[in-house]
Amino acid sequence: MTFSIIVLAFILITGLVVGSFLNVVILRTVSGESIVFPGSKCPKCQTPLKWYHNIPVLSYICLRGKCAFCKTHISIQYPIVELLTGLLFVGLFIKFCNPFDPFFGLSSMNPISWLQVCNYLFALVITCFFIAIAGTDILEKKVADAHTIPVIILGVLYSVIYAIATFILYTKSLGFPKINLDFFLTCPILYSLAAAILGFLIMEAVSRLGLVTVGARAFGEGDSYIAAGIGAVFGALLGCSPLYNSFLPIFNAIVAILVLSAIIQIIVTIPLFVKKLINNKNWITLGTLSIFAIYTVGYLFAQNFGWLANKAAYWSSTIVLVALGLWTCRELICGIKANKAADGLYLPFGPAMIVAALIALFTLPY
Repeated sequence: MTFSIIVLAFILITGLVVGSFLNVVILRTVSGESIVFPGSKCPKCQTPLKWYHNIPVLSYICLRGKCAFCKTHISIQYPIVELLTGLLFVGLFIKFCNPFDPFFGLSSMNPISWLQVCNYLFALVITCFFIAIAGTDILEKKVADAHTIPVIILGVLYSVIYAIATFILYTKSLGFPKINLDFFLTCPILYSLAAAILGFLIMEAVSRLGLVTVGARAFGEGDSYIAAGIGAVFGALLGCSPLYNSFLPIFNAIVAILVLSAIIQIIVTIPLFVKKLINNKNWITLGTLSIFAIYTVGYLFAQNFGWLANKAAYWSSTIVLVALGLWTCRELICGIKANKAADGLYLPFGPAMIVAALIALFTLPY
């Protein structure tokens, strides 16, 4: 038990320190400064900070949320990002490496495999990029290519490394495998690439609906790259797992993540947006939004209870979901343009996608 506490404390502290660095990445991505030089400084008075001003969370509490020099209030973003990163580091360890001694209710030690460690480290790196993407999008309402492109590359690269390692181990133990169509169709590299393309195309299709209806994209180009990164990451994680032997479950996961992100975005913006729609008496947009929300909840429940196991039921319900989603986006865009209901309401979609991806990271089996 003592060992577990020490390990978890070490992981938490590591996460807090990494979170402090992610704050620098987020803020300097927005300002355009180097993330290495100069050292940490007060954004208001530009005074370089002492080492004891940079202790994650603790320094913020001791300084009472104010700069030690000019007494300007420090953004609450700093301790939130640090604490969130630390908790995610611990949570991902428990998720990917499994509880390993009586501290977690086990009667004996549960060894951690190298594959679990690799998945855990991969999830940590991807999570750091996710936090940077969300933080930058919230502050600047922009998505940096320096954050999204590496996520796509890392997802595909992970599947490549796994495929090569698996091929070598298989060849050493069982001889050279038979190279045929099934060999390529079950390759995790193909799954990661296909999932990345799928995520990108779905977001582009929804976004370009705005071009058709009102002459402007519904979402920024950066959101499409976030979706591609999510596809590449989960295509790699699920494609490398023995639990998935076809692309359909991975396709389901990517669609579910994007649908969940839409739900999260709606939940966050719905109170203010509905108020605007009612004030402007835009009943068509309000009705369309309500129908889409109700159908989406029903779709997710049906998937959870296995009611869509039949291919005909799955594809027909999915097509209806996509059609409703596209129509809802069209109505929202048209409603915003006609009634100017978006004044002061715009929220970036990237953070909702990141939250949905993190939920999937913790809930999907690997």
